[in-house]
Amino acid sequence: MIRITADIPKHLISTIVSENIDESLANESLEYNGFDVKIKRNGALNITARKKSIYLDLPLDIHIEKPNGLFSIEANGSILLNVTVTTHISEALDLSTKTTIDGWKWIIEPKVKVGILNIPVSPLANLVMNRMDDSITSQIDQAVSEKVDFQHLINKKLANLIDSKRIVQDPELYLRAQLEGLDSPGFREYTDKIELPLYLHIKNQITTEYQVSSDWDVPPFQWIDNDPLEYQQDVNISLKYDKLEELVRSKIDGLVIGGKTLKSDKVEISFSDQLHLKVNIISPIESNLTVTGRPEIEDGKIHLKDLDVDMQTPSLIYKMTAPIIEKLIRDDIDDRLPINIEEILIGQIRHGLAIANKIPYLDLKVDANLIAISDIQFTESHLEAKILAKEVEVAIALEHLKDHINL
Repeated sequence: MIRITADIPKHLISTIVSENIDESLANESLEYNGFDVKIKRNGALNITARKKSIYLDLPLDIHIEKPNGLFSIEANGSILLNVTVTTHISEALDLSTKTTIDGWKWIIEPKVKVGILNIPVSPLANLVMNRMDDSITSQIDQAVSEKVDFQHLINKKLANLIDSKRIVQDPELYLRAQLEGLDSPGFREYTDKIELPLYLHIKNQITTEYQVSSDWDVPPFQWIDNDPLEYQQDVNISLKYDKLEELVRSKIDGLVIGGKTLKSDKVEISFSDQLHLKVNIISPIESNLTVTGRPEIEDGKIHLKDLDVDMQTPSLIYKMTAPIIEKLIRDDIDDRLPINIEEILIGQIRHGLAIANKIPYLDLKVDANLIAISDIQFTESHLEAKILAKEVEVAIALEHLKDHINL
């Protein structure tokens, strides 16, 4: 399970909603008992959030006027409307909102500038509330429906992101992931932002073989009451020997044994009860080098027990010196053991996280509190292991969401 956190600045919500309100109220007036009533937004919205809903306190100026020659009437007041935007996400990932105006209170009751106001303030407030409820609420819901396609974001963008991708060049390693579900405990409110955490249930694998994508199944979504106390992500690793052979050959080339630099043109890796490494050496002498050993894994490190080195060469001179060369090679291998495979793989993962932080259109931060390797084993054709990553966090700051809202 991976935690993704989307940070939505409050000022961004205020700007988007305010623009819809200002456009709707421009050049519009209401009529009540012969009075002209004009409404205008007065300042930024106060925004709070919890669970499935975002709450907006909307301040409005109200201007009341009744032209009547010398007996014209004018009055001004300010009212605060309480707006609730409730979010619904279906199991099929259809996102919708239901915006309602839940109440009001006068900030400043209408004060008469000219004439006598014989209109009660409560019906006036209800008039304003009903007018806003008829137009603004539907506009907000429509804007969300048109501009925030959550289903497309998950089914297309996220599916494409975690589809089979090459994550390492040498050797070529591919990540294949399948999103199996999403959970969210709802909105969280902070001083200047609203946070929406999502918990992704992902089944994934790192392999040396590119896998053709299967049909993408819609991952079910559900609201949950609280954040999980602990969460972690497992990644299965399957590295085919023939894909690792070129990497091993590159590590052998350039080794200096007894003052001589090795160069090879072929490496074969196999495993039965022991690990077998066959190297075709072309310099400094033509020979076939075979290294065998029984791999044992401890604390993420590979040890080779019962190590044996055998060199076969057609050269008579080198046949005489083969035992000496074999000992030099065995000593060199002993010096390089154990191989810290956990450190190597974790280093690649950390590198991948750093690359993930550079997606251009999102302010993205990826991290994990703990990464460990377990269940390392050699099979007939693969090296297999499992990565355990605890508390994987992906933080997305949606500061520029307005410019890229149809992701």
